Amino acid sequence: MLQRVHIQIVDNPMEWVILNAEGFEEPVTNMLLAEELRNEMDYFYPHLVSVEYIDLFLEDTADFLHIRSLIDEGAVQAPVVLINGVPKIHGGIPRSAIKNEVDKLLYSGPLH
Repeated sequence: MLQRVHIQIVDNPMEWVILNAEGFEEPVTNMLLAEELRNEMDYFYPHLVSVEYIDLFLEDTADFLHIRSLIDEGAVQAPVVLINGVPKIHGGIPRSAIKNEVDKLLYSGPLH
């Protein structure tokens, strides 16, 4: 039986994603990248994977104080990607790496 996967992208939206400006009319934000990831996950894993974007400064982030502290101390860079509550990636939203992590969870078999 496949399990459900919850991806949380914890971000400081005041930081812009730095991309090659060619081909982009406007700066690409992590919020936009999270939406693209959500669409991709919905396409490949309908009803199995959810993606949540969390703004560290606008939402009630009491659950993420430790991540905000790590970002403030420079130990990690925003955004921080959590998969089922476990921090996996920081400093970007690499869709292929996230998809690989999701595949591992979904196809590893039931948890005991």
